[in-house]
Amino acid sequence: MIGRHTIKKISPLQAIVFTGTISLFIIIAGTAGFLVTQQNLLDAVKKKQTCYLDLLDFRGKLVEFELSRNSQQSLHIATEELSIKDEQRAEALFVMYEKLLTEMHEAGLKPFTSKQLTRESWPTMSTAQNLELFRLDLEKGIEKAKIESKNASVKLVVINEFFLFFILAVLLTLSIVAGWMLHNNYRQTLIPLAQLAGQLKLINSNIPESIHDTAEEMKKDLTETEYSSDITQVTQSIMSFCGDIEAKNKKLDELHIRDEKTNLYNYRHFKEHLIVEVERSKRQGEKVSLAMIDIDYFKRYNDANGHIAGDRALKALADIISTQCRAYDVPSRFGGEEFAILFPKTDTGTSLEIAERLRKLISAEPFQHEKNQSGGELTVSIGIATFPADATDWHNLINNADRALYRAKSNGRDNVVTFTSMNSENCKPG
Repeated sequence: MIGRHTIKKISPLQAIVFTGTISLFIIIAGTAGFLVTQQNLLDAVKKKQTCYLDLLDFRGKLVEFELSRNSQQSLHIATEELSIKDEQRAEALFVMYEKLLTEMHEAGLKPFTSKQLTRESWPTMSTAQNLELFRLDLEKGIEKAKIESKNASVKLVVINEFFLFFILAVLLTLSIVAGWMLHNNYRQTLIPLAQLAGQLKLINSNIPESIHDTAEEMKKDLTETEYSSDITQVTQSIMSFCGDIEAKNKKLDELHIRDEKTNLYNYRHFKEHLIVEVERSKRQGEKVSLAMIDIDYFKRYNDANGHIAGDRALKALADIISTQCRAYDVPSRFGGEEFAILFPKTDTGTSLEIAERLRKLISAEPFQHEKNQSGGELTVSIGIATFPADATDWHNLINNADRALYRAKSNGRDNVVTFTSMNSENCKPG
């Protein structure tokens, strides 16, 4: 009887206040748990992305080490000074390797080698055959780190979505109790909840591409007077997190398609575009031109001035190439001191004009230490081939552009040769 009497004295307003207090407590507790979980996930994303970037840097250093050693072997250079440098490079690689293992462990990633190498076993790994196997394991580790990084980002988005549904469930419970107590408040409570539910459905159907746009729409449609301040804060938090994730994903994508030293497109991106453009040319009857560019006597420049100066020269030359390319051209670093420019929807004559202009600009550019080069200038040789006149497929197009490049070098360097002109010379009588 006492219990019933107590319940009867509870007014609808008191019930609403009581329910609201409990709901507020649940929201605060859930938000706190969400923020802690979210911060842990965000830290995991950062660690995995940092580990992925360090793996890419380690791969670059490993390739530099391998190229340096191979060039010494091919030229039969075997001085004590070079041997010491090789040992120093190998030691630096081992330090990076140990650091990477620690980072991968902290990021929850498996080591890319099945057996951890020690300082004593490291020289054995540095042999040509073992280094190739080690590099293959490294490539697999980079790919796994990339996948793990993206999966962690997706998991963060899913947690945000789950939290939105959690908040929605709490608000729905509160609205039902309040509506049952005060029938006249139904309209004021259910309209904003219906709008929120509609926006949440959009998030479900468009994750991850449109979550940022959906959050913006939520902010426009549901004002602070119609929508709870807690949900407004959650929406702003989601928008901020989505912006961070998008920025990091864009950075990862750029690293995936850009060459680290020159910021031109890398060979993988160039090859993908070349295949696509050749196939489009076959269907639409358009021409595609390819220019292969090689720096003249660049090894002499590197040997005389050091690799740091060589890297600066590569970057300066890449900047000139970028400025001369059109918006739809694909300037790329093909490898070493060799570059490639893909000219979609371009014939031999137009590509020759661009290449000649580029050659003259590079020849006129005041590169550091260029006076020690042959002719007192840092110059380039360029070979051009055009599909379908000069090639039957994309692979043949690269080979013939390369043949034109070697003809340009054999003609004295610092000039441009088209594959078409080579065929014309071969056809001349006598």
